[in-house]
Amino acid sequence: MSEITVANGWQNILAEAVEEASKLPAEWLFEITSAETIDGTLKITATYVGGDVPLDDHLPPDAKLPHPYRSFLRIRETAREKSLVTCECCGRPGKLIDAGERARVRCVQHAYVVDAAEWSGNPVGFMFDSAEEALAHFLQDYGSGLEMMQDLQASADEADADETPRKHRN
Repeated sequence: MSEITVANGWQNILAEAVEEASKLPAEWLFEITSAETIDGTLKITATYVGGDVPLDDHLPPDAKLPHPYRSFLRIRETAREKSLVTCECCGRPGKLIDAGERARVRCVQHAYVVDAAEWSGNPVGFMFDSAEEALAHFLQDYGSGLEMMQDLQASADEADADETPRKHRN
């Protein structure tokens, strides 16, 4: 299989599709060849050999023969459905934002990311070159607030430990 790249959040979806394709009959020569983002969802393309197996869609479901085209549609639709509810950046649950060419699936934390593939190359973001630099900037801005919140939590925990259970009567 050729190297297929998708954004970080959809790598598991692609891996599941490749695993599902590997379970198909070897004589079909089924191979996922590409994956891309179309209208905010993951679209998988594959090659396969249909051979002499007729596409018997006119028959009832229980009388149909296995066919690589139907398997392809099932794998592609499963991946598309999963991508509609999975953030392309991180893999957390997400929702479709915007429409058309600007459509994308993002969680609340990554709603600002426009191009997930570019963002995946530098997940820290456009402001910082490294995670350490981003953390240093965060601590510079909010460090004293964090200490204050930790002190408040410690005093609240102490107050809860000192409190004796009381019974109230109506």
